[in-house]
Amino acid sequence: MTTFVFSSALWIIWYFFVVQIEGNPNWLGSLFYLPHAARVLCVVYFGWKAIPALFLAELWGPNFSLLDIESLINVIPGLLSVLSVPLALQTLYWFGFPLGNTSGSPLNKRNYKHIALITMISAIYNSLFVNLVLTKFSMGSSEIGIDQIVRFFVGDMLGTTIVLAFLVLSLRPLLKSRKVN
Repeated sequence: MTTFVFSSALWIIWYFFVVQIEGNPNWLGSLFYLPHAARVLCVVYFGWKAIPALFLAELWGPNFSLLDIESLINVIPGLLSVLSVPLALQTLYWFGFPLGNTSGSPLNKRNYKHIALITMISAIYNSLFVNLVLTKFSMGSSEIGIDQIVRFFVGDMLGTTIVLAFLVLSLRPLLKSRKVN
């Protein structure tokens, strides 16, 4: 439930604030894609069990409707977007960097540099795979160029950075007050 609410909240914030500022990106990709932060943080901290809630939020986010053919096109890219984070974690695992909780772990959930690495790899996977699918299933005749792939990558990175910065700045005073008590 936490994953769905967090991801949905980021969708709402992104849609009402960022999309309004950028205008309708029309599949160019947002330069500040906040929902990617929910994918990264929820999969890193909650594991595979976060994927169904993230997928539901991914479908709910773009106003999904089973009765609309154009909406059904969002199913595959949405699933690939959500699976980009576990794929990034699996890739790091194959290279000998399993995710752990201790400072001795090759990848530590509490280290912002490790979270940034996971974000970067998942953003690469997301931008490549989603745009490949969009090219194959595109209703229009337009090809998706490298500029759109780069916008997806930059949007995922900047969006996650903004959300992490906000969480750190807003939660730090709360955590400091808990230590004092």
